[in-house]
Amino acid sequence: MTVRPGERTTLRSTGPDLGAGALADRFAGGRDRFDVLELRAAGRLVASPAVPDALAPMQRLAPASAAPTRTLEFLGRGINGRSMDMDRIDFAATRDSTEVWEVVNRDGTPHNFHVHDVRFQVLSDGGEVPASALSGWKDTVYLPPNRPLRIALRFTDHADPDVPYMYHCHLLYHEDAGMMGQFVVVEPGQSPGRPPRRHAHAPHR
Repeated sequence: MTVRPGERTTLRSTGPDLGAGALADRFAGGRDRFDVLELRAAGRLVASPAVPDALAPMQRLAPASAAPTRTLEFLGRGINGRSMDMDRIDFAATRDSTEVWEVVNRDGTPHNFHVHDVRFQVLSDGGEVPASALSGWKDTVYLPPNRPLRIALRFTDHADPDVPYMYHCHLLYHEDAGMMGQFVVVEPGQSPGRPPRRHAHAPHR
């Protein structure tokens, strides 16, 4: 793209196809359109360095065919049929392990999946190779209705059997209604403990 001195360009968000049907798309923002940012070129421009052919290398965590370690189903206002309970640890991941999760939206309502502590890679989207927009590191991803996403996660630090991390729908009114769970990272052979009475989650990384 060539920019002229003094030129203004607007970055605009247009309505995404959420795949949830016309009514659900409308009430979940699928028809929203708004300006995000206006870029204003200076009156005098200088040439920018060339963009490299390749950016930083990315190590793949697991093959796309790997069997899932866990399955998380989003339905109603719960995950795997359970609402958030601050006194319950849903599972433990072992430090220095790689897990494959299958995350699926089982209702017609759009959901986003977000996990604390680790970033992840999308291995497959509905059984297919992910689109280029899903090829990088993620900490949040959209869950189209009834289209499973398989993701790979590597747990490398901050092991504590009593201090949990959260995973949840990243729509505020869904997580407030209980569409959340929590897990701990433990050392090999260690069992999950119990969240302290004065509960505090591990830092959001």
